[in-house]
Formats: sequence, structure tokens, C-alpha cells
Amino acid sequence: MIDNEHRIIERVKNGDQDAFCELVEKYKQKAINIAFSFCGNHEDAKDVSQEAFIRAFKTIKNFRSESLFFTWFYRILINLCKDYLRRKMKDKTIGVTVKINDGTQDEESIFETIASGGPGPKEQLLNKELGEELTEAMNSLPERQKRVFTLKNIHGLKINEIAEIVKCAEGTIKAHLFKATLNLQGKLASYQEV
Repeated sequence: MIDNEHRIIERVKNGDQDAFCELVEKYKQKAINIAFSFCGNHEDAKDVSQEAFIRAFKTIKNFRSESLFFTWFYRILINLCKDYLRRKMKDKTIGVTVKINDGTQDEESIFETIASGGPGPKEQLLNKELGEELTEAMNSLPERQKRVFTLKNIHGLKINEIAEIVKCAEGTIKAHLFKATLNLQGKLASYQEV
């Protein structure tokens, strides 16, 4: 699979635009989901991920096959997401809402679906409240902790992949994850069972 991807990339480097479309098709939904977790808006997430693919296409000659394409592309995407957040923070109108779409249901907050096995009205209200509290707690994390926690726990990336993407040592990533977990536990202590 990796060898096949490297062959596709070589075709792109030789001017084959259709080969790049194969990469876009393979990774576009994952890219939109990741961008959505930063942007909190589906249309903006599509725009940011599209811009990331355009930048990747323009700079693919810089790609060295030492890493996976998606790891390289992910750095481009994350940088554009950070730019998006910076622009929005100037307007002071956005916080990161952690949402996912696994393709089997409409988009909804991952935290609103916790323990959703046919809950009644009381449980639905508690789940919604927990979702809002967790989203607020996530938004209050320092930027690096939030990014690393999201990459690991929402997008399922491995420590070494996160380290390569954010250009930090694996130990630093683990420290950020640990601190983020402690911070979230402290902020959500009232929801923990005794």
C-alpha cells in the first residue's frame, strides 16, 4: 500500500494530475473531519481542506518519501487550520468545537454521543450537558495540549505520527497528552463516578 502511494506520488511529480486526484479521493473525508474539529463549521472545513490539497499539489515536488503522504499533508492542513483560527480569534467569534462525522450518521458532537444507547430524556439532557461541558473544557486547554489531545483521541493518530506532524519529540507529545488529560479530568470532576 505504501509502495503504491509512492508510485502515485511519483506520477504526480511527473505532472499526472489524475494521480493527485487519487490522493484527494483517498484522504478528502479525513481531511475535512480534521479541519472541522478545528473550524467547527463544515463549509469552512471544506474550504480549509481544499486549500490544503491545493498547497500540497503545488509543493509536492518538496515531498520526500521518508514519511507517509498523509503525515506530510497533515502538517499543511494543520498550519492552515491554525491560520484560520488566528483570523477568527481576531474577530473573537470562534472556539474549537470537537465534532466528527464517521460517515454513518449526521455530524454531531462526539461528546454528545457518549453513552448513547437509547437514552431517555433525562439521559439525553445529561449527555447534552456533558457534551457542552467537555467542548468548553477542550476549548480552555492550552493550544498545544488541545491539538495533541485532538489528534490522538479524536483522530486516532499514533504518538509517532503526532510527533512528526507537530515536530516535537515523542516524550513532549506524551507530556502534553498527560497534562491535557489531567486538565480535562479536573474540569469535568463533577461527572466522574465516585
